[in-house]
Amino acid sequence: MKRICCSILFCFQIILFNLQSQTILINEILAANSKINYDGFGEKDDWVEFYNPSEDTIQMSGMFITNDSLNPTKHQIGKKSENWTKINPKSYTLYWLDNDPEQGQRHISFTIKKKGGYLALYDRDTNIIDYIMFGKQTENVSFGKITPESRELGFFKEPSPNQENKNGLRINMKPSQVKFSLAAGFYKSPQKISLSVDKNSDIYYSDDGSVPTTKSKLYTQPIQIDSNTVLRARIISEGYMPDIITNASYFINEKSELSVVSLIVAPKDLWRKRKGIYTNFEKRGMEVPAYVEYFDTTSDGSFKLSISKSAKTRIAGKTSRRQPKKSFAFFATNDDGKGERFNYPVFKDKNIDSFGGLWVRADATSGRNVSDLWVGERFKNELLYEVNKQMNGEVDMQAYEPVSVFLNGQYWGLYNLMERKGKDFIYNNHGQKDVDVLTSGEAKAVAGNINEYDQMIFYIAQNDITTDSVYQKIASKINIESYIDYWINETYCGAKDIYVNIRYWKSKAPGSKWRWISYDQDSWYTSQEKSLNYYLDKGKVFLFERLMKNQTYRNQWINRMCDYLNKGFRADNVSSLVNQITSRIENEVLRDRDRWSDSMLYIRKGERIKWINDYAVQRPKFIREHIIEYFELENGISDIQVIQNTNMGRVKINSLEIKDSFWTGKYIENIPIQIEAIPNEGYVFDKWKSRRLPQEPLITVKTKKNKKFIPIFKKIE
Repeated sequence: MKRICCSILFCFQIILFNLQSQTILINEILAANSKINYDGFGEKDDWVEFYNPSEDTIQMSGMFITNDSLNPTKHQIGKKSENWTKINPKSYTLYWLDNDPEQGQRHISFTIKKKGGYLALYDRDTNIIDYIMFGKQTENVSFGKITPESRELGFFKEPSPNQENKNGLRINMKPSQVKFSLAAGFYKSPQKISLSVDKNSDIYYSDDGSVPTTKSKLYTQPIQIDSNTVLRARIISEGYMPDIITNASYFINEKSELSVVSLIVAPKDLWRKRKGIYTNFEKRGMEVPAYVEYFDTTSDGSFKLSISKSAKTRIAGKTSRRQPKKSFAFFATNDDGKGERFNYPVFKDKNIDSFGGLWVRADATSGRNVSDLWVGERFKNELLYEVNKQMNGEVDMQAYEPVSVFLNGQYWGLYNLMERKGKDFIYNNHGQKDVDVLTSGEAKAVAGNINEYDQMIFYIAQNDITTDSVYQKIASKINIESYIDYWINETYCGAKDIYVNIRYWKSKAPGSKWRWISYDQDSWYTSQEKSLNYYLDKGKVFLFERLMKNQTYRNQWINRMCDYLNKGFRADNVSSLVNQITSRIENEVLRDRDRWSDSMLYIRKGERIKWINDYAVQRPKFIREHIIEYFELENGISDIQVIQNTNMGRVKINSLEIKDSFWTGKYIENIPIQIEAIPNEGYVFDKWKSRRLPQEPLITVKTKKNKKFIPIFKKIE
């Protein structure tokens, strides 16, 4: 029943009243007050207005006000200063919904939400007097009774605190949407679109992304669509709130090779001098209404409309927001009655089919003459994501999908459609809702609090991390594998923005551990970057520096780094991934260049691909040597060989499962590595060919130069 009510609320803005007494009425509410009126303390708080329609003075002291139907006594109106709590006949009184009862009798101990909710008045015996359920509210627009005696409700563009409500716009109890004769999508030739409704009403529409009003075009005949166009249409009847907007993007002879994101945003919300999100890009957090359509590619090269959803959007990113081509974040809303989720498996390599928010990310340097899409943010983040998939990395990373973005029908460029790294990301990937999420090297809370993390850091500071008992206690608080993989990615890139681009989280459930999220890995430095010097010297990263003093952790980190260098970060593997990524986006890069007039972009492709391939060749050797130098190890590099009959079984070195008949890798001498012989079905491990090795399937050995591992399997008789 609750779900049904919510659906009615948010889909149609239907408001329910239950009037059991005519003594006091909830006449008007304002749930998003920023300029209408002030309380006695100079604050612009939300408020509720009560009306006494009777001929008698009514005393409200002792009555209850609540925003929770299960808790009717949530706030009781005080009994002191009763002159302040009475309502004279045919009069109004105002109470502030500010969660600040210490400011006086008229200040209530809770607030109401802009997205909708419930408000009720109960008598002293907890009998309901009046209640109201309300949907999404608009800033500085009040909501209430059209007339005091009426049960019909509406919105008031000019709120009237302590006065009679005037000029209210009624709510259609049976809302209707405009129907389009042709579905949104891609068409090879111009089209005509007919609009229709199931009742005799005027239809107003726009073809530039603007919200239809009575000043928009009045529909009288089919609409001719000759080029990429976004249509928005709605019913507008005199005296009533306009009905839900119908939105559709039409692409005429459009030949995008990637999936398409179409953003529909009112031009005024983009370009207004003071309130447009594009013109005021430095103002973080500015959000405006939007509509999002996602057209996924199909196996036959056509497009399928997979997401069609109301949303709110804002400019996203740090460096990129200063460029002409900006990133967008968008969040699902319930303005269309379809819920507050984008329900579609956007990322094929993740089993996730519902998102509260997504974003389309531009390259950090795109839109200027030194732009370089080939090794910019998009390219490097994609590469690291693919490497970590291959390595079954424990560090959390955002999935991506390269897309073409259109803004109000105009091509806006090549972007990466990505997961957002907030609480929704954590829930989607780990099923955890109640979490602490921290950022920055100094641990600032994004969600929850820092208490448990601070306690852990204090414990480390007060105890000797080199001892096994202390380390094990820390390992019970941290997902060690996640932390290791996080710093392997940072070290490989030589990243230095470690205080900004860092996020870590933990479920509040007992026994849960801190995990790390790796993101925004666009700042690669030279292949000769001595990253450990930067991270570990002078206490720049306290936790990492302390853990590296423990031999167990240090050896595990070194071996895992070697695993990455022997597989994911192998030069030939990086080169292969580079080719995959570039071939997928190459034509779209050309189009992006033309859109943003970046003449240098494609000319530099060869140079930049060579740069990253050279980096991939040089970086592994340098990192191994850097590890030996930094930790003052009297060790060299050990060449490891695995020779195996893959029909009978395989070898696993640390975290690497070797699938080739002949394999070579490099590890740091005298750092113990774990070797496991794993027989295929129908076979068992017999022995290692070398008699110097322990003759067990799972062994730990210190590596030496030119070490060979040859497992012998035998068939089960």
